[in-house]
Amino acid sequence: MANVLKAGVLYFLGVFALGFILGAIRIFFLVPYSGPVVAVLVELPFILLVSWFFCRFLTRRFTVPAEPYERLIMGLVAFSCLMIGEALVAVFLQQGRMTDFLMTFDLPENRIGLAGQIAFALFPLLQSYADSKAGR
Repeated sequence: MANVLKAGVLYFLGVFALGFILGAIRIFFLVPYSGPVVAVLVELPFILLVSWFFCRFLTRRFTVPAEPYERLIMGLVAFSCLMIGEALVAVFLQQGRMTDFLMTFDLPENRIGLAGQIAFALFPLLQSYADSKAGR
């Protein structure tokens, strides 16, 4: 179980760092020209593609069993850390309130982003199914 938790935390850290960089590029370069929804739709495939391969790397590196329960735990750990990290960035770096952070999910671009984050959380589980199908 320790490997599952390590993989989940590292999965979060890697994707959070990438998201921080891509988010800055999106906000400063894409949003002014395309608007927030289109900018998120441009960014999302890149971050999901990198997340997929980074997840595969971590599950192999830490030999996370292909059991659905353990893969789901890895994804839930990563997703929980991601939500906490985003809330902390919103509250401390953007000097907002937690209620302001939660209210941002009313915006379409943030709902699209949340859907991407849920996909990110499901990647470990989806890869276990993909691996089991390929092994048959």
